Amino acid sequence: MNYAIRKYPENLFLILIISFLPISIIIGNLLFQLNLIIIIVFYLSHFLRFKNQIDILVDKNEIKIFFIILIYLLFNTFISNDWNLSIRRNLLYFEFFLVVLSLRYFLQNKEFLRRVIFNWFILICIVCFDIFFEFSFGFNTLGFSNETGYTDRIASFFKDELIVGSFVLSFVIPIFSYFYVNKKFKTSIIFILLTAVAIFLTGERASTLKIFFALILILYFWDYKNYIKKYIISAIIIITFLISLSPKIKQSEFFKDDIIHKYVATTLKIISLDQDKSFKQNLMASRYLNQGVFSYEIFKNNVFFGVGNKNYFKACREYITGYERNHCYTHAHQTYYELISEHGLIGSLIILSCLAYLIFFNGVKNFSKENKKKLNIFRIYLILTFIPLIPSGSFFSSYISSLFWINYTFFTIYKHNLITENYEKN
Repeated sequence: MNYAIRKYPENLFLILIISFLPISIIIGNLLFQLNLIIIIVFYLSHFLRFKNQIDILVDKNEIKIFFIILIYLLFNTFISNDWNLSIRRNLLYFEFFLVVLSLRYFLQNKEFLRRVIFNWFILICIVCFDIFFEFSFGFNTLGFSNETGYTDRIASFFKDELIVGSFVLSFVIPIFSYFYVNKKFKTSIIFILLTAVAIFLTGERASTLKIFFALILILYFWDYKNYIKKYIISAIIIITFLISLSPKIKQSEFFKDDIIHKYVATTLKIISLDQDKSFKQNLMASRYLNQGVFSYEIFKNNVFFGVGNKNYFKACREYITGYERNHCYTHAHQTYYELISEHGLIGSLIILSCLAYLIFFNGVKNFSKENKKKLNIFRIYLILTFIPLIPSGSFFSSYISSLFWINYTFFTIYKHNLITENYEKN
């Protein structure tokens, strides 16, 4: 569609500011949030000038779901054990719904979408190259060394945070899906495999498992199976050649000292297998797994609505006694642990039902079998967010929520384009 926004001189700035989102994440969360606020301000400005065009893009069922979530979060604030911890996160959550409306309004313009995706593609490829570079030489292309203390992991441009794998994963599906719907099959396959290898080399176990599941889902729902063999083989050859240039690959102990250490030895260190301890004691001593136990203990005392958003740590310190209190983290490190402890049974059902409706049911009733397959690819990141057991960040944190709703925005954009395409054909 061609919107009236093309007539105004801020278009180039808008494309630039949306394209800047991945870079702002690397620089810092404060700049990232400021970037989102600027996009929202421009949207509100357009709302005043082009109300008729904006109304066309509003999904009334989606707006109702947004209001249900916001009303529930307001209620969650009042019933929280400590509402001072919950109030800011809950009351300001409407920002993410404005992000959805804002980005979708601008990116429904095909020229906007094309330019933003191209810029994101270049940026993510640069980050992937930086991961390969640091993997090979121990420092990244800017000369940064890993400052986290985990010398076997890749930090890339983030320096003191081990999140580059999850960062790349957050932008993979919107970019891949754009190439997919525009029948750029070779580019899409090379891109997804390149990013998968980069994520694997970072040593981030959770992100690696998620991209592995993403590859399985893509291959299962891929609608152009005649292209797979030729393009995947070509991509594997190219990526294998690039990786083979790394000095580490030439070392005879590469798999033992690097890959096995990252994904096997470090994982086993998380799990306690002390034969002198009971099963529960070993579970309590296992990093991340013990958060499940703590979450259950909190849930037992707050079955219906939990202890309130962002109250996990305080509640954990209250309900867990003895030495185990030292294992309480600032958040539960798993989406479902966070939900049952901070939102209880009813709160979790409200949140999950609302999100399930938006992701799986809203506006897809009349989709053809072919388009439903495409939709499954577009929603992969949203599905990965709710995989059980795999450790994750706090879903309601500004960083995780922003990335989730940005991915949701692209899902709705591609869904809307499929609806438009089907309408034009008929």
